[in-house]
Amino acid sequence: MVRKLPDSVSDDEGAMVEPTAVSLHAVNLANLKEGAKVLVIGGGVIGLGCAMFAKKAGASLVVVSETNENRGKKAVELGVADKYLDAKDPEFVVKAMTESLGGFDAVIECVGIGPAIDSAIFTVKNGGTIVLVGVSQKPVTTYSMLEVTKELKVFGAIAYTIKEFEDVIEMIANKEIDVMKFVTGTVSLEETQKAFEDLTSGVGTDIKILIDPAK
Repeated sequence: MVRKLPDSVSDDEGAMVEPTAVSLHAVNLANLKEGAKVLVIGGGVIGLGCAMFAKKAGASLVVVSETNENRGKKAVELGVADKYLDAKDPEFVVKAMTESLGGFDAVIECVGIGPAIDSAIFTVKNGGTIVLVGVSQKPVTTYSMLEVTKELKVFGAIAYTIKEFEDVIEMIANKEIDVMKFVTGTVSLEETQKAFEDLTSGVGTDIKILIDPAK
């Protein structure tokens, strides 16, 4: 369970390996084809990692949806998404279908709540793929008729494989991916509580905050 980091990987980059491997696993499950249109629901570090790997896999369009406008716009600014859509917009589904010209080939859901899963079902094309990364600890109702009539492929994504974890280390070491652009701050142990409050505020600009016990 222990991996030696190459000298070219910093400690901060090492802290980013685990969440990045989660994103890689989700995109691998989506089995994207070159030119695929992809919607990522949720603009946290896992969602933005998914957007990054979708682009790396050859997606022609990557859209990120977010309830937090600051995070949504940041996805585009960081270059991992082509477009941001407001998940709270009453016209969200219409706009998503318009952007994708009739539905996304794959939707990667990184929130884990009913409305987000509904959005995935509504906006994926017939025969498309949904990857569920977000986790809900409560039962979530879905539109099973649409899942059936659209003949959707739905995958649950838990963590990553050993190979995917090692692949991320190698990609960081070889500078194939830049994970540090998702790190928006570093705090001390004493500042951790406030950092969590900022991350869950729904209006903050932070994506990933690292904790440095020596700070």
